[in-house]
Amino acid sequence: MSMIIDRRSSGTRSTANQDRLNRRVRARLKVAVEKMARSGSIEDLANADQPISIPTRDLHEPSFRRDLSDTSWERVLPGNKEYQRGDKISKPEGGGSGKGREGSPDGLGDDEVAIVLSADEFLDLLFDGLALPNLLKTVPGDIQADQWRRAGFIKDGNPSRMHVGRTMRAARARRLALRAGKRRELQDLLDARRTLQEEIQGRLAQKQDVSVEQERLSELDRQIAALERKIKAIPFIDEADLRFAHIDQQPHPITNAVMFCVMDVSGSMGEKEKDLAKRFFLLLYLFVHRHYQAVQIIFIKHHSTASECSEQAFFGAREGGGTLVSPAITLAEEIMQQRFPPDRWNVYLAQVSDGDNYFADNAVVEKHLMSLLPRLRNLFYLEVNRDSESDLLQLYEAIAQDFPELITARASEREDIYPLFRTLFATEEMPSHV
Repeated sequence: MSMIIDRRSSGTRSTANQDRLNRRVRARLKVAVEKMARSGSIEDLANADQPISIPTRDLHEPSFRRDLSDTSWERVLPGNKEYQRGDKISKPEGGGSGKGREGSPDGLGDDEVAIVLSADEFLDLLFDGLALPNLLKTVPGDIQADQWRRAGFIKDGNPSRMHVGRTMRAARARRLALRAGKRRELQDLLDARRTLQEEIQGRLAQKQDVSVEQERLSELDRQIAALERKIKAIPFIDEADLRFAHIDQQPHPITNAVMFCVMDVSGSMGEKEKDLAKRFFLLLYLFVHRHYQAVQIIFIKHHSTASECSEQAFFGAREGGGTLVSPAITLAEEIMQQRFPPDRWNVYLAQVSDGDNYFADNAVVEKHLMSLLPRLRNLFYLEVNRDSESDLLQLYEAIAQDFPELITARASEREDIYPLFRTLFATEEMPSHV
């Protein structure tokens, strides 16, 4: 079942009630989208074409109803042939049979409705309130972010955004325009009446007949009275005078930014580990492309060696072998130095691994991280599907004591990925360990 929410103003319904209804439905949709993001498949998140169900009790606008608490009615309905005034109508039988109705074949009950969101609506709800942290202005570049800005005034909008000053100015201009012609006509009639009265007084002084002039004077009085009523009938404020402050999302150039995505594809990364890693990177990929129009994304996969790859090769990687983390960190550092100098770019790095690494390689990783971290806005390290902290995670946590831009996290189930993602990229202050 598809649903269309009519957001147009209605003459019989309160606009404030409609706004509350829209906010309530959006809140329910956001909860449903977040629930889908926790447990849905990667394909569902990428396509966002699955119907989302919300309770129908949230789809009713507040309204006044007749109080039916007193069920004793002193009336007889038309067409009744069985009951008389004063008779008591017994409760219909069959309520205690214990038989329920057949369930819905599509899995939705009578108290739920399914809504199909477009891809843009789904992503707006999915990433509502998220942003890249520590995004600083370096050299203005091609990256643009949508920001809410004032966009003038419109004639239709939310009553809470009505601009009183603009409305009164429009009302005054309308009254002046409509009254100007009538006032000129009224002044001409008043001048003609004054002239006619002087003429009547002169004829009366000469004892002449003024019956014709009296009729003309009466007619002028009727015209003046009708014209004055028309001027007074012009409303002080009209619906056409209303002006509302309008805000709109407009692209705003900010700065340059690049996101390095580093994923472990070694033999120790099983199907579950890769599913968790790809889920995290898919959310990151959709988020960056949704909120920032030109952020560069660099994909790096590694096992015993590291290589830069395309988006398709990154998300479809099925490799094996031993694990070395330092080649991936080294490659990211080299690419940054050659193509994304930190004085001109906001550089971010997101790394996902199961924590398995050759023990002697940890010292090399520490050396490169100590050199790399001062040039990064943030480094996110996610360790997937481990019962205890690995040596690599402990190394990252120790480094994070001196570098707060290094954020570590752990996830063992797919339901953990989306809440963790919101924690990492929330606009509030981020924790050092999740």
